[in-house]
Amino acid sequence: MRLRLGFNPHIAPASRKVLHEQLREVVAAAVRLEFQIVELNLSSAMYELGLPITYDSGVIRILSDAPVRFHLNVFPDATKRDWAALTDPNTYSRSIALRRMAQIVEYFEHHHPMEMYVVHPGRQVAPDVAHLDALQESFRTLHSLFPGLPVAVENASEGAVLSDLDSVLMMLEASPMVRFALHTGRAFHAVDADHPAFEARMGYLRHFADRLAEIRWHNTAPGQRPSLPVHLALDRGLDVAKLMQMIGRNPGTVHLIETVGANPAGLVREARALHWAYGV
Repeated sequence: MRLRLGFNPHIAPASRKVLHEQLREVVAAAVRLEFQIVELNLSSAMYELGLPITYDSGVIRILSDAPVRFHLNVFPDATKRDWAALTDPNTYSRSIALRRMAQIVEYFEHHHPMEMYVVHPGRQVAPDVAHLDALQESFRTLHSLFPGLPVAVENASEGAVLSDLDSVLMMLEASPMVRFALHTGRAFHAVDADHPAFEARMGYLRHFADRLAEIRWHNTAPGQRPSLPVHLALDRGLDVAKLMQMIGRNPGTVHLIETVGANPAGLVREARALHWAYGV
C-alpha cells in the first residue's frame, strides 16, 4: 500500500494574480511528485477579508480542474489572537466560532468541497474538561448541520487547548465523533521530548487509528523548535520509523508535510523519508 501523501505550501500571495500563479505551480508540483493532497490555509485575516475575495472564482476554477484533492486548514493562527474557538466554554463565543465555521463549510461545499477541514483549539481559559465538553458540543452541532462533514481537530502548542497529550487521548476516548490531526513535533514537546513517555502515549493513540485523519510530520529534538523536516538526522530526535509503525498504517490517514513549503527538492526528501519509514 502506498502512503496518502499531502503537503501544505503555505502560500502567501501579494495579489490575486500571484495567488492564481502560485496555486497553479503548487498543483503542477503535486502532480509531478505524485502527491494526492494539497492543503491550503484560511487564516483569520483571510476570512475577515471575505471568502469570495480570498478564494475567488479563479481559485475555485483551479481547484475544480486539479487532479488532486484539497484539505483546508481553518484559522491556524487562532491562538495568536483573541479569536472565538470551537473549544470555548462560553456559549456566546462558541456560537461565533460555529457561525464562522458554518459559513466556511457552506461556501466551499457549494463551490468546491474539501476532502478535510482541519480546525484548531483556542486558548486555554478553563479546566480541560470544560474545553473538551465544548469541543464535543461543537462537533455535534457541525455534524447535525452537515451530516458526514470531514472535519478534524489538531493538537496545539503550549498555552492552548489540546497542547497536552493526555488531554488529546481523553478527548478521543470521550468523543467518538471527533477526528484528529496529529502534529508530531508539538506532541513530542508536550512530553518534554521524552521518548518513553511519547511512545507510551502513541501506543495508546494507536487504538484510535481509524480516526487519525492526518499525521502532520515534524521532526524535533530536545532544545529544537518543533517544526523541522523529518529527513534531518537529529540527536535524540523523533524516531519516524517507530512512530510510523505505531500509528501510520491506517490507509485512510493522510501523511502531511508542511516544513518545506512547495520546494520540490524538499518535498522529495520528505516523501522519501516517510516511504522509507513505512517500509521498515
